Amino acid sequence: AVKKDGKYGFINAKGEQVVECKFDDVWLYTEGLAKIKKDGKYGFINAKGEQAIECKFDYARHFIEGLAAVKKDGKYGFINTKGEQAIECEFDLTWNFSEGLVGVMKDGRWGYINAKGEQVIEYKFDNADAFSKGLAPVEKDGKWGYINTKGEQIIEYKFDNAAAFSEGLAAVAKDGKWGYINAKGEQVIEYKFDSVWDFSEGLARVKKHDKYGYINTKGEQIIECQFYYLYSFSEGLAAVEKDGKWGYINTKGEQAIECEFDYAENFSEGLAAVRKDGRYGYINAKGEQIIEYE
Repeated sequence: AVKKDGKYGFINAKGEQVVECKFDDVWLYTEGLAKIKKDGKYGFINAKGEQAIECKFDYARHFIEGLAAVKKDGKYGFINTKGEQAIECEFDLTWNFSEGLVGVMKDGRWGYINAKGEQVIEYKFDNADAFSKGLAPVEKDGKWGYINTKGEQIIEYKFDNAAAFSEGLAAVAKDGKWGYINAKGEQVIEYKFDSVWDFSEGLARVKKHDKYGYINTKGEQIIECQFYYLYSFSEGLAAVEKDGKWGYINTKGEQAIECEFDYAENFSEGLAAVRKDGRYGYINAKGEQIIEYE
């Protein structure tokens, strides 16, 4: 995605304009479609930049498992990739589909529906998140635990906060600190971090004493908490901020691309967007400029 004269569009890996900059905002493609915003409404375009689904929604999420959540007249429902209303807009809030189910809120309570819009887990939770490996974090009476796809409690409600599983582990909070548990509910990484994120490529971002670093799935500190900010690993590299400048490190914590940019984003298909002197361009994994700053 690129921005020109206040409008967004898309370029390819050669820097050629493939979708003209005419949208108020754009997001990455998922399942062949990209979410766009125009004149305050949301819709979708295809890879050619053609309007696949008109901008008529008050809000929209990405397509996941063939469906995208959309908001109309204050209520959420789901459309398919043809733009057809697959599930009516009747929910107060919802997330994305995962493993064939999605959490939806109705009258202040959360439950789960399937891709046909049928209720499969009753509305009885204070909050609910996505399923991963057959388990989903849910909140009840102020505590978080995990249920299976039948709605049965698998891990008891004893956490102050909880996230979905990633690479076999889930982040959970207790007494203001975060750690990780396995699918049996056993604590495998102690509660000692101020903030944590999902595992990606075997590593997870963690925050301690206002600095960021990475741990592995054993809880070992692979990259010390020394950065002001950083992102998850993507294609073997992670964008990090140090002393006001951004660069990239590899999974060993070695500086792969020097911190010389005003801002840097994740790598995708071998390229990453970086900002320098108020202009954006693209670099490759060697730090070489591939698409000039505009």
